[in-house]
Amino acid sequence: METNGTRKRTWIVWLCIAVAVLTAAGVLGVLYAGVKPFVSVEYGDPLPDVAAVSRETDRYAEDYGTLPIGLHLVRIVHKGVAIPVLVRVRDTIAPTAEARPLTIPYGTTVTPDKLVTHMRDAGIVAVTFSEPFDFDRVGDFPVIIRLKDAAGNQSEVASKLSIRAVVDAISCEAGAPVPETEAFLLDGVTAECKTVLTESMLHHVGTYPVRFLLKNGQTAETRLIVSDTTPPAGESTFLWVKPDEPFSPEMLVDGAFDETPLTFAFVNEPDRTLMHAQSVTVRMTDEGGNVTDVVSTLAISHIAPITVEASTEPLGADVFADSGEVVLNEPFVPDTPGLYTLSVTTGGEADYALITVIDTTAPVVEKRADAVFYTLHPVAADAVFAAADLSPVSVEWITEPDWETAGEQTVRVKATDRYGNSAECEDTIALQEDTEPPVLYGVVNRTAYVGEPIAYLAEVYAEDKVDGRTKVLVRSEVQPDQEGSYDVVFIAEDVSGNRTTAKCKYKLVNATVSEEEVRVLAQDVLAKILTDDMVTAEKLKAVFKYVRGHVSYVGKSDKTDWRKEAVRGIQTGKGDCFTFYAVTRALLDELGVEYMSVTRKGSSTRHYWVIVNIGTGWYHFDPTIAPRHRHQCFMWTNRQCQVKSYFWRYEKANYPDIATEPFDYDAVVQMERDGLLP
Repeated sequence: METNGTRKRTWIVWLCIAVAVLTAAGVLGVLYAGVKPFVSVEYGDPLPDVAAVSRETDRYAEDYGTLPIGLHLVRIVHKGVAIPVLVRVRDTIAPTAEARPLTIPYGTTVTPDKLVTHMRDAGIVAVTFSEPFDFDRVGDFPVIIRLKDAAGNQSEVASKLSIRAVVDAISCEAGAPVPETEAFLLDGVTAECKTVLTESMLHHVGTYPVRFLLKNGQTAETRLIVSDTTPPAGESTFLWVKPDEPFSPEMLVDGAFDETPLTFAFVNEPDRTLMHAQSVTVRMTDEGGNVTDVVSTLAISHIAPITVEASTEPLGADVFADSGEVVLNEPFVPDTPGLYTLSVTTGGEADYALITVIDTTAPVVEKRADAVFYTLHPVAADAVFAAADLSPVSVEWITEPDWETAGEQTVRVKATDRYGNSAECEDTIALQEDTEPPVLYGVVNRTAYVGEPIAYLAEVYAEDKVDGRTKVLVRSEVQPDQEGSYDVVFIAEDVSGNRTTAKCKYKLVNATVSEEEVRVLAQDVLAKILTDDMVTAEKLKAVFKYVRGHVSYVGKSDKTDWRKEAVRGIQTGKGDCFTFYAVTRALLDELGVEYMSVTRKGSSTRHYWVIVNIGTGWYHFDPTIAPRHRHQCFMWTNRQCQVKSYFWRYEKANYPDIATEPFDYDAVVQMERDGLLP
């Protein structure tokens, strides 16, 4: 029997339990305040941001990453206390993909996953055909691809599968070999070609169907495309017809060729009434639309054209014997190959004849009788052998001499004219050794200026009988910064080792006039006396007239400083022969003309002038005019200078030979204008 004490204890127990439950509920209420105790997440997605599940100040106890499908207990830390939250991960989204149309050769298969791309799902996806696919056929087929993931979600994608047995087409250039039938089939495909491919197809532009029979009984069709991108070929020709004789455009093309048929048309319609030669343009067009124009010569005449060998003998009317009585209205010498029109009379009527002059005669070759040859001095074959022909000829060595060995040697050359006719010649030549040293010119005592560069070779050069102009070396003892007289040695050596040495004195003086000052004055003078259209000979004439007319002879000058006298002569117009020389020298320096300074030899008084070479040889050039000397020594020879022999007497051994033919001013000017001077 329950007593009051027992009931009291029972009530106390339940009261404690109630207090505990309420306390726990209170604690849980406080902990889970603002917290979602249960969260659902799509498979493959990360946990939501903690702020979406709990309070912004809370955090996940760890990085849980992406959770697998199922129920998971995760912890959220709130004020240092970890609170458990139940997370359910599930997959509710069907897989997705994009169609990828595919073409495969007949006789092969593919798995359905090859017909889709960019497949997306959180898990593994099974890819299958929605229904079995028959690969033993050709054509374009729509296919449905089924996608199903591990959670049972599924979707379908419509794609396309093309099965081919042949390529779309084969393209060939006209004239190519007939393609092998296998070239039309895709790799691995076997089929029977039901179209006969012929060579004729490759010579006509077009598209030809080509059919194949497959093992399943189906027919596959492709194309052979023949194109023509190459223009026709053809050369100009000469066509002679009699008046009223018919002709067509293709008759005016020689060797017309194309891989496809050609059509011919006149670009400029020929004048069928013109009794003469005329140029006619024929246009060739192939099936590809490519065009080639050929310009040929059409001759309409009663007289058949003739061909004659080049000759220096006048042509006689007998060459037209096959055309009846023909009279040449003008003489004609067939000495140059080419096509010519001759005015003739036949049957009493004016007509014309076309003559083709050809050169089929080989040149005549022989050794030059007067030529001398030296060791170490190779020359071209045409310097040893002369070739005679009506056409230009080139001569080349077949067996060239040993240029390092003196004595007789057997050599052989080949001469070929412009038209390919050739002849060979063999003979002996003798090589001599060059034992003569070069000759040095212009090595005379000179004056130069302290502290300035010295142009030692400005008026010095060497000439060798065999080598021609030869290099000159200079050995100088000049102290360029000190006045005084110094020895200068010039050395010339030819290819054969022969050497010439000459010595002179160079006197260094202090300059009173700068080189630039002289140049400026000379340039001012030339600007006034020259024009842009003058050639060198005309410029020399203008310089001669200026100096002779500007400087007045006063019989006195400073002969130690040519620059000073050049300035004096230009600025004051006064001086003696040295002044005339100095002004001339300044002007010639600016013109760039080759000259050498000359001083009179063996007289009680000195005289100064220059010799000049503009490509015609050396001539005396002395514009000096004095009371007892008024001769105009413009480009004179030694013979002309004998009019006053003592006046222009000089040490000839120090200078090159003077030209012997008088200077023909007008002829030289014309030669310069024609570009015939070096």
